[in-house]
Amino acid sequence: MTRVLTALLLAALVLLPVPAGAAGAPADPATSRVLSPGVVADHLAEAPLYVHPDRFGAADGETALSREQSRELNLRVAEEVPHLYVAVTPWGDEPLSMGTALANRAGLEGTFLVVGEGPTIVAVHSAADEIPGPAPETVRMAVELVNERSDLARADLYDRLGVLVDLVTDEESTARAHEAMTSGPSTARFPFPVWTVIPGFLVVLLVAGVTAWVLRRRALRPLRVAPLTEAVADTVDSSVREHEHRELVRVLPSYGRRVARFEGPERRTADALAAYEAAARVLDSASDTSDLVGVRVLLDHCEAALTGAAAPRHCFFDPRHRGQTRPVRLRVPASPRAVSVPACAECRADVRAHRVPASVPDSSQGQPVPYYSVPSERSVWAATGYGTLAPDLVNRVLGGGVRG
Repeated sequence: MTRVLTALLLAALVLLPVPAGAAGAPADPATSRVLSPGVVADHLAEAPLYVHPDRFGAADGETALSREQSRELNLRVAEEVPHLYVAVTPWGDEPLSMGTALANRAGLEGTFLVVGEGPTIVAVHSAADEIPGPAPETVRMAVELVNERSDLARADLYDRLGVLVDLVTDEESTARAHEAMTSGPSTARFPFPVWTVIPGFLVVLLVAGVTAWVLRRRALRPLRVAPLTEAVADTVDSSVREHEHRELVRVLPSYGRRVARFEGPERRTADALAAYEAAARVLDSASDTSDLVGVRVLLDHCEAALTGAAAPRHCFFDPRHRGQTRPVRLRVPASPRAVSVPACAECRADVRAHRVPASVPDSSQGQPVPYYSVPSERSVWAATGYGTLAPDLVNRVLGGGVRG
C-alpha cells in the first residue's frame, strides 16, 4: 500500500504545472525558429539586433546576413545608436503590422526597424510621449532614402542597414540627402494650353541638341597641353617627399623631449619610448612616401601613450585621412571571402559605390602602387595595414625593420 501511495504522489508531482520562474531559462531566441512578436521582443530586451535563423545566409546576401555581419551590426547599433532595435525576419506579411505588434510587446522605448520577407525596411516607434534615441523625423527620412534611392535599394542588406545606421546618427546629412532625393520639377499648372508651346519647345530642344553635339565634338578633340614627362613627375613627387621629410625632422625632437620628461606609469613610458624610437629609425632610412606616412603613424602611437589615450584607429587606406573610422567589408578577388577593415567616411562611401579609395602610394618597387598590394614580406606597412590589422606595428619595426 505504501508503494502505491508513493507512486501516486510522484505522478501527481510530475503532472502539476511548473511555475514560470522555476522552468529554467528560455531557449536563446536567436536560435529559435518560432516567429512571433513575443519571441523577437524577448531577444531585443538583451541585444539590439535580432536575426531569425531563416535569414542567415552567405556574406553580402541581398536579403540575408551572415553571422559575422550580424555580430558587427549588433555591436555598431549597441555602441552608436542607443534605443534603436533591428529585427530581420522572414515575415511574409506586411512588416509594418508586425513591427507595431513588436513595439507593443517589447516593453522597450525607442525605434524598431523591421525587415520582412523582402528588402523593404520599416520603422515603428514605441508609444511614448518622448521617444528616446534618434529623432523620429530623422529615422523616417533615413528609411525612405535606403528604400527608395536606386543605388541603395540594390545594395546588399548588410550595406543597407549599415548606411541606415550612418544616416540616423547624422541629422543634417540625412536631411540634405533626403531633400536632394525628393526635390523635383515644379508641378504647377500652365496658365495656357500646353499645345501652344509645343513648337517653341521643339525649337529649344533642337538648339540644345546641336549645342550638345558641338560641345561633345570639342571635348573629344585631343588636348593641346603638353603632358608631363616622367622626369618632371618624379621631380614633383620628390619635392613633396622632401617637404614631408623636413617637417617630420622638425617635429620629431619635440616628441623625444616629451618622452624624456614623461613621469607617467612605467608601461606607458615604455610604449611611448618604443614608438618614438621606431619613428626615428624609420625616418633615418625613409626613401618613399609610404615610409613617411609610417613615421606619422608611429608618432600617433607615441602621442597616445603619452596622453593615455586609446590606440589610434587609422583609416586602412590612408592613415592621413581624418574623421572617425568604422568597419567596411572588402571582397577578396576571385574568392568568396570578405574581410573587414577600418575606414574613414569617404573611403567607406567609395567602397560601397564600388570605387577604389585613394590610398598611400608605395614606389619602393618601381611604379607607384597602393601600399597594401606590396607583398607583406617586403613591407611592414602592407603586412599590418599601418597597424590597423595587427597591434604589434611598433615591435615589428623595431625587430625587423620596414622592408623585408
